[in-house]
Amino acid sequence: MVKKHLKDLFANTLALNSFYLLLATGVTAIFGFFFWFISSKLYSTTNIGIATTLISIMNTISLLSIVGFDSAFVRFLPKSSNPNEKINTGFTIVTLVSVVLASVFLVFVERISPSLSFIAETPGNASLFILFCVMTSLNILSDSVFVSKRRAVFSLSINFIFSAFRLLLPFALIGMGALGIFASIGISQTIGIILSVIVMIWKFDYKPSIAINLPVLRMMHGYILSNYIAVIFNLLPAAILPIMITNHLGPENAAFYYIIMMIGNLMYAIPWATTRSLFAEGSHEGEKFFELTMQASKIIGIFLIPTILVLYFFGDTILSLFGKNYSNEGFAFLQLIALSGIVVSIYSTMTSYFRVKKDARWLILINLSFAASILGASYLFLPYGLVGIGYAWIAGHIVAIVVGGVILLS
Repeated sequence: MVKKHLKDLFANTLALNSFYLLLATGVTAIFGFFFWFISSKLYSTTNIGIATTLISIMNTISLLSIVGFDSAFVRFLPKSSNPNEKINTGFTIVTLVSVVLASVFLVFVERISPSLSFIAETPGNASLFILFCVMTSLNILSDSVFVSKRRAVFSLSINFIFSAFRLLLPFALIGMGALGIFASIGISQTIGIILSVIVMIWKFDYKPSIAINLPVLRMMHGYILSNYIAVIFNLLPAAILPIMITNHLGPENAAFYYIIMMIGNLMYAIPWATTRSLFAEGSHEGEKFFELTMQASKIIGIFLIPTILVLYFFGDTILSLFGKNYSNEGFAFLQLIALSGIVVSIYSTMTSYFRVKKDARWLILINLSFAASILGASYLFLPYGLVGIGYAWIAGHIVAIVVGGVILLS
């Protein structure tokens, strides 16, 4: 009976692409788990804390640099007669924005977080930071091409290769300290985008070029701009929390935070991958969105509930693999992150609905309430350490869900 139910469930593109995206994210997270396990044995907790803060900033810059093209690709590429022009326009603009944002960060890094100032001390360090921000941006954006083509299986293959290779790098770069950890992530992202472009040329007849097609940009700019504003608000907690924790609670707590959120992201991959496929399928078949949402909810429930239970009851054992201090200091925070899987799923499904309906006004409002409530509550709860951050994380999602619910009912 269970076997037949699963067979029926996966007999559609929503489930298949959700499954491949889930596996792709899961592969990255599992290899990431081993990467940080290896790093925790080779590098000090302080070095890990500094590196994880820098990596979080790089990821935030990269996501901001995408300027809404990830959603635009999923929304517009499926029915496009000129996909190469759209892809090249997106890649070119994202590269330029990434260079600018990374450069601005380097100028102000000493004021933002003095412990990270080493990244701007030499031209070599600064150039690496800019390069890795660009490569990470393009690697993330290339995933949207595969999702739009309903070929998320390529994301799985590419993630497996570059994530596996990443495991070797901490050994090779151990003499570089925190910079070695950061470079390990950046090099693997570079390998990822190189592989993605090769697959796109091979399978989709992609013809790379540095070009900005103004008619294409004019056609998509309204959707891109509104979604970009929404994305900025959505990313603010991820951008600010690591710096807030490093500056107020210290690099060691930043290390605990990053490792636990990495484990949490493995769980979040379930709703994120499924609702991303829901967005893609809704772009193809918008009239079936309610039916697709019900399918997505089943997929999320099957995988999410067991994951929450494992993390909540056995998370201390997982954390102890990184060191006793991770388990002692971080288990209560991990339990809160596990429970947050429910609200993250509801929030992700809701935002997919507004993206498919192209109703970005309300998406902006929902994400603004999300960011403001998480950051405000985190600041108030800082005296309670990481546990306070965990409560703020859950509260922020609940506030955003309530705001979204009011909008839907009005």
